[in-house]
Amino acid sequence: MRLIPLIFAAGLVLASATPAAAQSAPSLPDRMDLVGLVTRQPSADRPTNEVQFHTTVNYKLQSADSGFVLLFLFENTSSDSTQQSSSGIPVQKGNGQLQMDIDYVLKPDVHTLTLVAGLFKGEQQLMAWVSTNPIDVAPWPGRVSFEKAMAARLSNDLDGAEADLSQAIVDAPDTGNYYYWRGDTRVRQEHFQDADADFTKSIELMPQDRASRVGRGVSRLWLGQAQSAVEDLSFAIDNAPQPDRISAWAYRARGLAHAALGESQQAVADYRSYLSLAPDADDRGLVQQWISELG
Repeated sequence: MRLIPLIFAAGLVLASATPAAAQSAPSLPDRMDLVGLVTRQPSADRPTNEVQFHTTVNYKLQSADSGFVLLFLFENTSSDSTQQSSSGIPVQKGNGQLQMDIDYVLKPDVHTLTLVAGLFKGEQQLMAWVSTNPIDVAPWPGRVSFEKAMAARLSNDLDGAEADLSQAIVDAPDTGNYYYWRGDTRVRQEHFQDADADFTKSIELMPQDRASRVGRGVSRLWLGQAQSAVEDLSFAIDNAPQPDRISAWAYRARGLAHAALGESQQAVADYRSYLSLAPDADDRGLVQQWISELG
């Protein structure tokens, strides 16, 4: 990857659209390194389609007494920068660290952004640069509503959480995580048919997401679709790299599904697996009672 000469009127030009993470140009004796990157909403009162990138870069300037640093944005696979920081930050010979912000208004046809920080001297001589991997911006339009929804859930305001998650989905309809959390919220509201639809959508967008499979399995269990629930819950169990909390909840729910199907031995085995993976479970006594009744 290399940078071809800079023309300020046209913006920075990138020769490759897929730079490696924090990749620096071979530059001796000057250097830049990306040491921090945070994405956030510029402020709470700004539109939800605005994103601020807060970067921290280290620089080493040896070939000149002074220079300046600029930050650039590249959309999708474009080789031309579409935006740059408003003004260069002056730097002096030696080593140092800079923090730089650049705001961006999301566009429907832009799916990734690549940031490049450049160290310059004179009017247009590039001495060193560093770039990021392409950053996925798809979830950002709904992030503010999503965070409000999570706060509402903590306050047990399920209706508010559902409304905020619905807004997040309107803003970012291809973000599977938003459908998962709305489905989980709807299970808590006992809106099982709607929850099933949400989990189905999250699985469509995230086919390997085990939590979504557990969510849909639980929804279908409550809807009386025990065999379909077993299929989803088995997927969550069988596709775990190693047993975890998701596995535990899948075993518990699958035990209920097997019990509903009259499959007592399978139900007991699943309940025992659940208790083994969740020894501190609050409902341990209840599950042990289920085992006793089936045994």
